[in-house]
Amino acid sequence: MPDRGLLDRPPSPVGPLLRHAGWMLTGVRLAQLTFEVDREAALAVLPTEASRPVPCYARLVVLEAEGSPAGPIRLAALLAGARYKMFPRNVLVDGIVDGPVEAFAAAFGGPFRQGSVTLTKREAEVTATVAADGEDLGRLVLPAARAVEPSMLRWDAWLGYAASGGAVQLIEYAPRAEIREAFLSKGATLGTSAALPRTHVWRRFRNLKTISACYFEGDLWLSAPEFQQAP
Repeated sequence: MPDRGLLDRPPSPVGPLLRHAGWMLTGVRLAQLTFEVDREAALAVLPTEASRPVPCYARLVVLEAEGSPAGPIRLAALLAGARYKMFPRNVLVDGIVDGPVEAFAAAFGGPFRQGSVTLTKREAEVTATVAADGEDLGRLVLPAARAVEPSMLRWDAWLGYAASGGAVQLIEYAPRAEIREAFLSKGATLGTSAALPRTHVWRRFRNLKTISACYFEGDLWLSAPEFQQAP
């Protein structure tokens, strides 16, 4: 089994990017789960320019923003951990947008699609649900969230795809959080529906072992994507 990704380019169509200087998302609530996943499942969705980390891991990021350049938005991003040009990166596997999906895809490529995303915090428990195309994709639970210093949370850049010059190219953009309140959680879980086909990426990316889970409230800056040349 190779250590480099096996995906030449994603099967979902992606369009060209509109130029912008980056997006500021305000009034953000964000939950993130980092978890181990099956090696074959991870390699199948990593681009050939990237290699796998050890162990193979994924992240689910679920956020709700009161404001953005396109208005209120909720987003769930399923990401595969990778090494790209020697740096840790998050490769977008599936992005579910509850809100202005066309505007978000024009700004940040893809793959993004329309769906339903919820994010709720009640006392010390955070829950999130993700659905699209009539399918329940995942339910995230962060129990017993405890307050921590914002500096304890770390963010890696994202890799996605956009069309340029008649071809689909790899792009990179980075989140930068301005955190007012930060929390960590132990015992977080991610459940996926048994009704999904066994080949469905959300089912293949089942949580083998939780690595970490966090939640924050504040604002989030997403930098303008940059097209990548082969490493």
